[in-house]
Amino acid sequence: MNYFKQTLRELQIGVIILGVLNIVIGMWFPKSMIQYVLGGLLGTVTALVMTDNMARAIVRAVSDEQKATARIRIAFFLRYIIAIVVMVVACVSPYVNPIATFIGIFSLKFATYLTPLIHKINLKINPNSLESDGSEDCEEEQNDSESVAIGR
Repeated sequence: MNYFKQTLRELQIGVIILGVLNIVIGMWFPKSMIQYVLGGLLGTVTALVMTDNMARAIVRAVSDEQKATARIRIAFFLRYIIAIVVMVVACVSPYVNPIATFIGIFSLKFATYLTPLIHKINLKINPNSLESDGSEDCEEEQNDSESVAIGR
């Protein structure tokens, strides 16, 4: 479970990095910098909420296998409803740039591609804080199964 939490944290770090890049790069182009910053913040926070919702749905689905499919579908639709509501608010509100909001929400998709890179950087910065990816456990199980096959 710790590896799951670490992966979630790395995904959220990717969302934050992309959200900051969205704000820093994009705020120089539109007419109103404040609207763009607010839109970027709204989109990034929405993406973070969506990652948390996704993680909770996975934990619930794993704990109850009989209702797993239904729980995953409900969480999926909830995330899309959240995204739609936030985009409607961004489009209606004069204080928020909807393009920046969309890019912030969409940063969740791109952050998934950044997660392996963030994981490698995280391992180099602090190798003791991260749990193994389970490969040692697989090797131990393989050695145990070989021992059983040999008869030890």
